[in-house]
Amino acid sequence: MKKVFFCFAFLALSTAVLAADYQLTDAQATYTVKHLVKTVMGTSQELRGKMSCTTGACEFLVAAPVKSFISSDSNRDLNMQTVLEADRYPLITVRGKLPEAQLGQESYSFPARVTFHNIEKEYAVSVRRKGAGGTGAFTLRLEAHGVERPSLLTVAIDDEVPLTFSFTWKAK
Repeated sequence: MKKVFFCFAFLALSTAVLAADYQLTDAQATYTVKHLVKTVMGTSQELRGKMSCTTGACEFLVAAPVKSFISSDSNRDLNMQTVLEADRYPLITVRGKLPEAQLGQESYSFPARVTFHNIEKEYAVSVRRKGAGGTGAFTLRLEAHGVERPSLLTVAIDDEVPLTFSFTWKAK
């Protein structure tokens, strides 16, 4: 019985020693909306996130307030918040899990679950490492998240919205 207890205690301690927790710093995300006559970009620098790595796998969660995305036109930003129902669905979240070994690679990709407009969908995220962080991208589909695409001159904006981001992870 003592051997079982000591084995369990050893495993618990070794898992705790291998665990590493990180928080997101110096992060930003930019969306690009395209229309026949115009391309608009909006950026948020209010991303918050955490990542926990244990036994070779890392799980992360990143969130950004919808209202934190700013373009060059405050009226357009207010319209975007109205279309996205920012008061009702205030956050965009991205969560996922990936092998810890990937974090050391120059570039890697993994599936991530994005909750946007209160609908969760999976996307393929690609990342290019840079120091303790990197840059990355994925393409969001508005209609997949129940967002009615705004139109200009009776032509709707593109359904696909590329998102790019940069980030740094800092050990807690």
